[in-house]
Amino acid sequence: MSQSYYFESYPPLFRPPPNIPQIQESNSDETESLLLDSHIPVIDYFKCTTPTIRTTKYQDVNEDRNLISEACRDWGLFRLVNHGIPITLLNQVEEHAKKLFSLPYETKKAFFANSTSTSTTNFVCPISYFWGSPALSPSGAALAPKKGAQENNNQSLQWMEGFNVSLAQLSNIHYQDLLLETFRCLLEEYGKELSRVATEIFKILGPFESNYMSIETGLLRVYRYPRCLEPERTWGIDTHTDSSVLSIIHQDDVGGLQLYKDHQWIDVNPLPNTLIVNIGDMLQAMSDDRYMSVKHRVKVNKHKERISIGYFVFPAEDTIIQSTKYNPFSYADFRAQVQHDLKTLGLKTGLQKFKF
Repeated sequence: MSQSYYFESYPPLFRPPPNIPQIQESNSDETESLLLDSHIPVIDYFKCTTPTIRTTKYQDVNEDRNLISEACRDWGLFRLVNHGIPITLLNQVEEHAKKLFSLPYETKKAFFANSTSTSTTNFVCPISYFWGSPALSPSGAALAPKKGAQENNNQSLQWMEGFNVSLAQLSNIHYQDLLLETFRCLLEEYGKELSRVATEIFKILGPFESNYMSIETGLLRVYRYPRCLEPERTWGIDTHTDSSVLSIIHQDDVGGLQLYKDHQWIDVNPLPNTLIVNIGDMLQAMSDDRYMSVKHRVKVNKHKERISIGYFVFPAEDTIIQSTKYNPFSYADFRAQVQHDLKTLGLKTGLQKFKF
């Protein structure tokens, strides 16, 4: 595939100018580690969720569960191994994502505007395409940047594109195109696996009210971070916290994810067949700030694209979260406040608006 054709897959503002030499893909890793990630907690999902294990090879399951709590208190994030999701499924989702992202920009936009639903009433397409901002409306459309927004805030142009996927609605749609339909099926299967993992982790971190996390709210964000001529001038996604209860991230082999801890940025390096789990704003509130929503961001790369797939799960829409640190609020209240802040201030103020 020629480079000129390939860059047709990028949103127009991400394409290299015609008078500038084409970007050459490289095998070098230009991610500069600010602090080694060797201290990021590693949690064995199998040990934490298998109470029958009592051999000298394994710790007591309660000790392993305590490690999750410690990781969420100290880091707000951990690396998950032995999660039970087939590596073949992870690879297939990633490969199909790459194929879809490599389609021409206009084709991608058109694909997710045309679908066949099993229901004709109140139907919202469960997969939407977006770019330039991770801030989306409830329908999955990217929010327009605030006029006059500063370059370094979350409403400036961010070097990414993605698919927003409502897992609860995926079975209501079928595509005639084989690539799209296969992708849809893979996402549905992957979503079920992640729901299982998130449910077990939430139980371990509790006890919480059962509707404080609703699997029906689960969504996937499939991201591509295109190559960028001037990576020092922009971010794939700028500094933020997630609004979720839990977020579970699968990375490809291209680095870029960073977390903020102890006044330093730390590269969260990709490791095969592992997942990154991080705490979101909702879990911070319902845990009375025991678990802290972690700040993170994504760097872009001059020579390599990056693919990541995030799973995000939330409280039931109108469930009132009770906390000793915050005024009672529902996730619907929180989301409305975030949308208001993004449109008026150009940035997310998060939980601060709900503090006592």
